[in-house]
Amino acid sequence: MSVREQLFVQTSRSPAEVAGLAAKLIGGRAEMRDQRPWLLVDTAQLVLGVVGEFGGPVVAHASAAAFRRNGEFEAPDTYNIELRLRQTGGPRVDPATGADVEQLAAAVVFQALTGSTDLALIHVHDDDALLSAALPGAGTITFPPGTTIYDWDADEWGGFVLRPAAGR
Repeated sequence: MSVREQLFVQTSRSPAEVAGLAAKLIGGRAEMRDQRPWLLVDTAQLVLGVVGEFGGPVVAHASAAAFRRNGEFEAPDTYNIELRLRQTGGPRVDPATGADVEQLAAAVVFQALTGSTDLALIHVHDDDALLSAALPGAGTITFPPGTTIYDWDADEWGGFVLRPAAGR
C-alpha cells in the first residue's frame, strides 16, 4: 500500500521525538519498527466512525535539491523530518461520505502539531499537492486546490513554506 499523505517538519527534534510528540498530541503511540520510530493511532480517534489504524514511519528527510538544476526547489527541500502516513486495516475512503480517510486523518495530525512552538510543517497529498503549511508565530494556511510543491507555485505559498537559502 502506497503512502499518499506526508507531513514534512523542520525542527531540531529527532524523528523519535517528533513521533512521540505527535503520539501524545493525538492519543496514539510511538513505537520502534525496523529500527525506525513509527506513529500509530486508532483511525476512529482522528476520523469519527472509521475503523483501522493510521500512521507510519517518522524518518529523517533528505532533500533531493542537489540533483536539480541550480535555482530549482520543491517545498519539502528545507524540512528535515518526514511523517509517512497511511491507513491500514480499514477503508481509505469513508463508505458513508466518500471522504478521503487518509487525507482527513493526516489533517488532524497536522493540526495537532501546529500547536508546538518549534515546528514548521507542511502537508503534502499524493506526492505533489501542497494542502497546508504552518509556521511558528505566523499560524497556518490552507492552499487553494491545485497548489503544488513545485517552485512555480511559490507565489501561492504566501511565505508559509520554508525556502532554500539564496545561492543554492
